[in-house]
Amino acid sequence: MNKQRIPKRLKTKSYRILARNKQRSDISAKDVLKMTYQQRNGNNVEKKVLDIILDHARIVHDGSKVLATLLDCCKTTGREEFNRNFKKLDQLEAKANGMKKSAVKEIADAGPSLLFRQDLTKISKNIDQIIDLAQGAAFFLQQIDGEWIPPENITSNLQELSKRMISSTKSLIDLIRALYQSLDSVIVIAEKIEVIENKADANYRAIIIELARLEAPKGTDVMLRETVDRIENMIDAVRDSSSNIRIYAMSR
Repeated sequence: MNKQRIPKRLKTKSYRILARNKQRSDISAKDVLKMTYQQRNGNNVEKKVLDIILDHARIVHDGSKVLATLLDCCKTTGREEFNRNFKKLDQLEAKANGMKKSAVKEIADAGPSLLFRQDLTKISKNIDQIIDLAQGAAFFLQQIDGEWIPPENITSNLQELSKRMISSTKSLIDLIRALYQSLDSVIVIAEKIEVIENKADANYRAIIIELARLEAPKGTDVMLRETVDRIENMIDAVRDSSSNIRIYAMSR
């Protein structure tokens, strides 16, 4: 009886492992081929999804920079520049939402051949949450009277929090890139994000104390509190994304 010939191009390490399993069990050559093809397909989809997630993170980083610009706009009167950047953030949020849908579709279409589909889905949704929070922060910032300028003690702490927000989203991009390098690089950058988040907590608490003493038009303190809460939640969401990426990297 003639043995089923295996194409030379399929004699990879994965194939050899499956072939050894075949010798120990009744797996047919056809099953070996099927499993090899499934693994290859899963690896290709995984790389494609990671590329989409990286692009997604870049858009989120751009969104965090636009939000920082909106915060700067509040240091002067007038709304023209603020409104222009507000629209830009809306556009970035829509674009980010499209990237999330693309990633989820790739994961769903791959089916069981993609081993880490649950981890990748969670990471994609975590990242999308960051820009959703940025859009929410901008909304509450927009409700504040354009002729009112916050006092120096509030603006200085807001600037510090804003810098940490941008630093965290930039580090998230570096973290995803590190998945193509080594686990050690992933761990180092993930720990850096933890440090950023801890420092942001200190800025957040300082702002909350200042808001409690703020003398401003009615409702201004509430709108500022809602804005600051969402910026803090953005950095927390970056930390959560970082934790899930580290878990995913250790599982691969």
